[in-house]
Amino acid sequence: MSAMDQDQALTAILDPRSVAIVGASDDTAKWGGSILALLRKFHYAGAVYAVNPRSASVQGVASFASVEAIGQPVDVAVLAVPHERAVAAMQDCVRAGVKGVLMVTSQFAEAGEEGRALQDELVAIARAGGVRIIGPNCMGYFNSHADLCLLNSQALMRSDVLTRGRIALISQSGALAGAMLARACDLGVGLSFCVSLGNQADLEVCDFFEYAIADPHSQVIALYVEGLKDPSRFRSLLLQARAAGKPVLLVKAGRTDAGTRAVQSHTASMAGSYQSFAAVVRSAGAVVVDDYLDLVVHAAAWSTLPAPSSAKVAVMSGSGGGGAVACDQVAEGQLQVASLGSATVQALEPLMPQSCAHVPFDLGAVPGSYRSARANWLQDVLVTMMADPEVGAGIYVMTTQPDMAGAAAAVQAVNRLSGKPLLFVNAASSSGAEAEAVMRAHAQVSFASVEQAVRFLSDRLAAQREHALAAPPQAPQPVASGQLEAITRTFDDGLIAEHQAKQLFAAVGIPVTRGEVADSADAAVRVAAAIGYPVVMKVVSAQISHKSDIGGVVVGVADEAGVRRHFAALQAAVAKVPGAGFDGCLVQQMARADAELLVGTHWDEQFGPMLMFGFGGTLVELQRDTALLPATANQAQIGEALSRLRLYPLLTGFRGRPAADLVKLVDLIWRMGQMAVQLGARLAECEANPVMVQGASVLVADARAVWRKS
Repeated sequence: MSAMDQDQALTAILDPRSVAIVGASDDTAKWGGSILALLRKFHYAGAVYAVNPRSASVQGVASFASVEAIGQPVDVAVLAVPHERAVAAMQDCVRAGVKGVLMVTSQFAEAGEEGRALQDELVAIARAGGVRIIGPNCMGYFNSHADLCLLNSQALMRSDVLTRGRIALISQSGALAGAMLARACDLGVGLSFCVSLGNQADLEVCDFFEYAIADPHSQVIALYVEGLKDPSRFRSLLLQARAAGKPVLLVKAGRTDAGTRAVQSHTASMAGSYQSFAAVVRSAGAVVVDDYLDLVVHAAAWSTLPAPSSAKVAVMSGSGGGGAVACDQVAEGQLQVASLGSATVQALEPLMPQSCAHVPFDLGAVPGSYRSARANWLQDVLVTMMADPEVGAGIYVMTTQPDMAGAAAAVQAVNRLSGKPLLFVNAASSSGAEAEAVMRAHAQVSFASVEQAVRFLSDRLAAQREHALAAPPQAPQPVASGQLEAITRTFDDGLIAEHQAKQLFAAVGIPVTRGEVADSADAAVRVAAAIGYPVVMKVVSAQISHKSDIGGVVVGVADEAGVRRHFAALQAAVAKVPGAGFDGCLVQQMARADAELLVGTHWDEQFGPMLMFGFGGTLVELQRDTALLPATANQAQIGEALSRLRLYPLLTGFRGRPAADLVKLVDLIWRMGQMAVQLGARLAECEANPVMVQGASVLVADARAVWRKS
């Protein structure tokens, strides 16, 4: 289907001129009853038809024996029938020329092979007849701007209005779509459209994601994802959304083994690697949110609050203790606690004693005479503080205090006037209900905790950084493909020896230690003499990946006698490993370092080559101080990720050590990524570990790779 045909199909589904409910019922406890009731409740203006061969009318709507019997064009048919009647119902829709079918029925692919076969049969019938399907096993969808509600949601059943908004919500889970919609109702947040996709037998996440990017009513896109049918397309759409200036926030299920199993049994999805998924999403400037309810809050805040101008956060509160705790949470959230400049302190003189003119600002510490002197005193204070050039954003923590509604009114006014976000945290629980009502009335968000507010600011600033660093993907540059092909032509499937991996690295301009494989003690002595003592000696064996685990690495070998002695010891160590063969000994230059790093790549089955780097050497698993990016990352993105590692100060002159040549280090990491892109899936994984960094010297001391010939 062409892009134009796809857009027309989705427009007909999301903004139909007519809807038929197959399985319509007077009982609103049934799907066919509740969806028909919701259509009527929100005053959908298009034609509505009930299909129930046993009734002349349903809920006051004329009923027909079949969709074909309606005799009028039907854009969308809702199939609310048992799964054993689904094939006949789909055939009826095809004969009637229906454009889209919403299948809320379950017991298909998610229920096993028999259900999958039935689902495949339905899809084949629909495609042959030019019908698109949402579902099966879903809750439905709505489009607020068309007053169309085909989503069976208790939140909507209890609501008097289908609130229009600017957030597109696309979910693979129907129940979670309902939960997120309920949270949006509590916050007073409107959605442009919401769709529950279920099994994605036909229309899938990417189809509605693409629609949301083009939809003028949708300014923020929120996604709940369990598995992707087309990862490459999804990645492309993330970049399109960024280019369109539409923030994307998402929750991904399947972060753990347990979560992955649940996803597979829930919607028959293949979850894929969460770490690679998150890295790809973040590199495109989108945001991964851990909790689906936070997803709604963050999307709402993104759609209503101005962007922070920096990571310096001014904390304001009705309580000194509340402000102190909030400052701790700001600092722990990788943000900075702001302070006020002298000009701001002077500007605050008419509003409070100088001893109070600072952040964290404690409202309760200001004498009542100041607070009662002006009708909009708190608003004036907050506007003045937020105007300080050292303040990039603010958090107002409302504890139980007098006039909580007034505090909320002041905060919402600041967000209109200052051009910087002032996040409102209701720490007063139900006592702050009036304040939350004020925020809802002005279409602004109340955060449930300081932690939630800090997380939002941190995520938004991270997305802004990625936008600033973004550049068009670059073609692999370090070497001509012919040179790499010549090196890899002799590679066999499986583990590649260190000296072969280093040949690969050197070919793309990555600096490696000098060395040569010796098959005898005499040869090892000759190599060591040519390199110069001291040297490093390492086992070469196709069956041994981690040489140090068997004592297969000796450093600081100082003379000929040492070379001969250690050659024999290494040969003996291999003999103790069942099934391992001794292929010689690598004698190499010895390198020293102030910091040891790992740089590696692996091929992800969904997203292609991924690039990982961080601190650790042999302790990398223990320290877990690493970054993961798509291998296509540019130097600016790599440098930014490197600077956010915990041990980064080791590279900048920590305790008198010489500062590392960061340009060389970033270039090495970038070249590793470019090599992985160029070699594709054949390079299953590779690793430079350790990369020895000492001042201007950046050198790969050890390497490994896994090759796939096919």
